[in-house]
Amino acid sequence: MSETLPTVDVSSFATGAPPSPEQDTAAAEIDRICREIGFFLIAGHGVEPGVKAAMFEAMKRFFALPVEEKLEIAIAKSPVHRGYVPIAEEILDENTAGDLKESLDTGGEHGPDHPEVQAGVPTFGPNQWPADPAFREAWEAYRTQAIEAAQRVQRAMARALGQHDEFLLDRPGGEVMYHLRHLHYPPQETVQPGPNQLGCGAHTDYGTVTLLADDGVGGLQVMKRDGTWIEVGIPDDLLVVNLGDLMAIWTNDRWVSNPHRVVNPPQTDRYSMPLFVTPPFHAEISCLESCLGPGEEPKYESQEAGPYLMSRLNATHTYRNPLLAAAESV
Repeated sequence: MSETLPTVDVSSFATGAPPSPEQDTAAAEIDRICREIGFFLIAGHGVEPGVKAAMFEAMKRFFALPVEEKLEIAIAKSPVHRGYVPIAEEILDENTAGDLKESLDTGGEHGPDHPEVQAGVPTFGPNQWPADPAFREAWEAYRTQAIEAAQRVQRAMARALGQHDEFLLDRPGGEVMYHLRHLHYPPQETVQPGPNQLGCGAHTDYGTVTLLADDGVGGLQVMKRDGTWIEVGIPDDLLVVNLGDLMAIWTNDRWVSNPHRVVNPPQTDRYSMPLFVTPPFHAEISCLESCLGPGEEPKYESQEAGPYLMSRLNATHTYRNPLLAAAESV
């Protein structure tokens, strides 16, 4: 079943924007949506169409290379989880075979003098780059604008939770982690899916929030709170936003991440770019007082964001999200 997600304009939360009534309206709408579904579209995000198009073109050129060339920057060669992942080598749903997609994982470009690198923080270090210099140029332009979009969303979310607007951006424990993935889903006919094998198995995201751009081909499916799956279309000028699992800890399940998956479309390739946002590696994630009702207690133990992220990357499947657990038991 196809369904249109609600759209929120986050332009009023642009960096340096003055206070306005539009901010309260957007924050209230995000709170309502996150209580009800956990996925929405954003307008006013600041990502220019030409910048996004250039990134998609650079991605397509990279994924069209022979596998041998792509494996020159295989993720196994990186100590900080950066690089190329071949088809079927990632398993996001432990009940299925490997995902029918290939990816290029990137994060911030951190040199040897970066304080987090010097401290040995596992997620900080250099990227592995395609040989095409235009890729990095497109990446730098797109990533800069995508992070601004993510910051607009985080300010709106913070206000929705009764916190100051910079709450999610100014956590102690380091710098916010932004990991940009470039994904290619080949047509069904070329990968011949096995039983229950998908482009991307059912999973929830790990951090605070995810921003997704795709090429409009379709294939993204989201589980609603009632357990039904819906097909999500993404208009070309909008981005998709969804919650990550850490939000459940912060909000005491007021906001819960939704399982989602991707089905490889027939007779065409699909490309997408999720930007995963995770709090600083050593940031403590614990229940917000504003999310506790009278007499309520936190449902989850406090924990650091980084070790949680690493445990999820190592496991490559969701073990906590109750909606996904319920789906797997059917």
